[in-house]
Amino acid sequence: MCAELAESPLRAELVLVSHSAAADASGRSLLERFDRQGVPVLSAREEAVQRVSDTVHSQGFLAAARWRTLASADLPTRDGAVFLTLDAVADPGNVGTIVRTAAWCGVDAVLLGEGCADLLNPKTVRASMGGLFHLPVRSRADLAEELAHLKGLGFRVAAAATDGSADWRAWRGSGSVALVLGNEAHGLSAPVRELADCLVAVPRRGKGESLNVAMTASILLSVLL
Repeated sequence: MCAELAESPLRAELVLVSHSAAADASGRSLLERFDRQGVPVLSAREEAVQRVSDTVHSQGFLAAARWRTLASADLPTRDGAVFLTLDAVADPGNVGTIVRTAAWCGVDAVLLGEGCADLLNPKTVRASMGGLFHLPVRSRADLAEELAHLKGLGFRVAAAATDGSADWRAWRGSGSVALVLGNEAHGLSAPVRELADCLVAVPRRGKGESLNVAMTASILLSVLL
């Protein structure tokens, strides 16, 4: 995570490293990167680093960075852009995994609506594996308002729903697209569903009650690769 931060547009403001991690070859290399960026580095005993870490077994590297708060006008609405929007996706592991997938697939921006897990929840951050450092993410967005605005800019809204078209490969089409994923248990909210230009679904060929929302995101975004 710290290595991803060092390679991202965000700038670390402080790094805390244990003595053993600083002595490791990979640790020294990472510290050199932070040093070139002028980031202050503190070295401490393993016990001290563990006390401020939120993981059971810290790797000995911690970094602090100031998060960027984005407005709608800050989002890259280029022609052909792909936005991923989450409608009350509540599990932090799912939100983080979806952000990780979005970064991998080259999504232009992610919008988290009301009811979504906190983007800066430690579980969300860890599940993103640094993906949230590399792309614009807007939290607590009014999705109905945001999607209506995007439609006015020429975006097509494709929403994942269990009763959607089984031809999931056709959702991308041409032009700019906002892909919407709904709540794990209840699906899409009514205002968001009404704004959808098309509903898509990953067809079930075997057994199972449902498909995990993060897995659905991966499958639908795979058409971008």
